[in-house]
Amino acid sequence: MANQDVSPPASASIARVTRRVVIGQMLFSTGNVLSTGGFLYYFANEFRPSAALFALLQVAPEVAESLGVFARPVVDTFGGRKRAWMALLIIGRLAALVIPAMAFPALRPEGVDPFWIIVTSVAVWYACQGLSFVAYLSWLSDLAPERQWGRFFAARQMSTIVVSLIVPVAAAMTRERWLKQLPDGARDWSFAAIFIAGGVLALGSIVPLWRLPDVPRRTASSSLQSWSLLPRILADRSLRRVLAGSWWLALAQGLSQAAIFKFQVEVLHVPLSRYYVLSSVMLVLQLPLAVLAGRMSDRYGDRRPLMLALWTVSPALLFLMSATPQTWWLLFGAYALWGLFGIINVCQQNLVLRLAPATDNTLQLGLFRQVGGLLAGLAGLCGGLWLDDLLLDSASVNIAGLVLGPFQIVFAASLLGRITAPLWFLGVRESGRSGCA
Repeated sequence: MANQDVSPPASASIARVTRRVVIGQMLFSTGNVLSTGGFLYYFANEFRPSAALFALLQVAPEVAESLGVFARPVVDTFGGRKRAWMALLIIGRLAALVIPAMAFPALRPEGVDPFWIIVTSVAVWYACQGLSFVAYLSWLSDLAPERQWGRFFAARQMSTIVVSLIVPVAAAMTRERWLKQLPDGARDWSFAAIFIAGGVLALGSIVPLWRLPDVPRRTASSSLQSWSLLPRILADRSLRRVLAGSWWLALAQGLSQAAIFKFQVEVLHVPLSRYYVLSSVMLVLQLPLAVLAGRMSDRYGDRRPLMLALWTVSPALLFLMSATPQTWWLLFGAYALWGLFGIINVCQQNLVLRLAPATDNTLQLGLFRQVGGLLAGLAGLCGGLWLDDLLLDSASVNIAGLVLGPFQIVFAASLLGRITAPLWFLGVRESGRSGCA
């Protein structure tokens, strides 16, 4: 298929679309940070799961979101990408309401571990959200011309960063002060209140985008079954290498997912408020870097900024490997380097979009994001099981006089994968479309 710039409908100017997308994204992100991440993990950790079980909770969203590869037929079922996004977002958020109910002992089923109910609810919620997000992202790619994708998606990314920077820290600190003035039982309903408020705000993200047009797919390949397109997609060498590099990175990052959280909470004793302060350092740096990434993407392309950012961010794990309870502040170095994900998140996604066919790119996006998430989830589960075994055996490795404990061994393995991931992007072209005519 020839490379073509599919312009948005005349009634949907880029300024109007960007404004509505940013408002909607801010609402969704506000709701999302109040019901995921630290709030969810600290709540679930009160049920005292093992590292393997906790890893299962962490990987459940990514594994469940892998269903996003089926977004193409699901979009056809709902009659459009916009409709599919809205319907699945609503269904997912309704399923998530089971989670805050577990804060109350009276609402827990007898003989069933509440932790497993939380994991199941998270899986259903994110299965719907994975399908919803692929439909949403594909729809957005048709509402803005390709020549402005860098700035358009950077604006969306910036709105997410701003919310993630302000809301979690403010909510966590407010909740901590609030609980000090209330009886012990307040911990249960305070989490439930925050979680439900987050769900309402996430659903509110539909309102600003309600009147934007649901652009129909306009490619010849839209009549083909999704999986019949897979050989054609993978026949494109550049897209194949981009997907392979993204999956390799996902495996490397997923491997250390449970170890990073457990190390910070159980070894370094980082409280929730400090956890969000550290995250704020990362997000403050991501904000200007996302702006820079958008400009570089539109002007110079995505491959070189992506590779440079990936190589620069990889050594972040060295700070964790060196940190102790007395030197927990070394974590600031890791979170500062993770600020480079402001570039990575924009350029990696745009690189996939530029290599996918216009208007009919849900399968390519699903392979990139959802399969990557699945691999990260499976690697995270393996990493959690591995960490449990290492801790049980009090394992250690001596490398040139440097002794690595259980956590450091997992970090070192993850570091090796992160450093080698950019090699997959060597030789990737950035013009033209994947062969799906």
